[in-house]
Amino acid sequence: MKYNAELLRQENYKPTFWSGGMATELTTSPQNSDYASQNFLWRLGVAKIDILESTFTNLTKVSRKLMVIEGTLTLYHEDKYKKVLNPFEQDDFMGDWKTKTYGKASVFNLMTRENYTGELFHLNINPSSQLKFQYETPLNKDLIAVCFYTVSGGFCSTINGNTFEAVEDDLLLLNCINSDHTHEFMLCNNTSENTDIIVSIIYGD
Repeated sequence: MKYNAELLRQENYKPTFWSGGMATELTTSPQNSDYASQNFLWRLGVAKIDILESTFTNLTKVSRKLMVIEGTLTLYHEDKYKKVLNPFEQDDFMGDWKTKTYGKASVFNLMTRENYTGELFHLNINPSSQLKFQYETPLNKDLIAVCFYTVSGGFCSTINGNTFEAVEDDLLLLNCINSDHTHEFMLCNNTSENTDIIVSIIYGD
């Protein structure tokens, strides 16, 4: 399997502010799209919710997946359901739902539009250990990208003969060149602390 691999760091991100606190846009597709213009097909971001109660912006025709990184957050989707999220628990919902949050937390966001969808996974690697992440693409899906965001700690991985070393807040972005069914990655934690990673899987039709 071949990938176009890129390691994104803090200087590559776009910081933004919203009513609940600070947000950071990690990456969007296509290139040069952004959240403000609502012209992205998919987007990854992190946000810090600094107030006890906030209301999410209405995002028409946007599917959202949200995973808590730190803290505890209660999501209340009006006329639908309420859900409490602890670290590395997630919820998925539509951007045009009337959604409120209760509690202070840091969160990871995946947003998709049009014919794009995605999944989020949490990986934990013990100090001085390695983990094999294997993913089988569903037969009816076209895999577009696999992204590894380092929440804490650090890891290294060799992609197409090149070794990438990611530290906290780095994003390893792998755009898929072909659509093989099986994808396998060896992630090595060479640090003395636990490493937490959020993996984003992006599909397109």
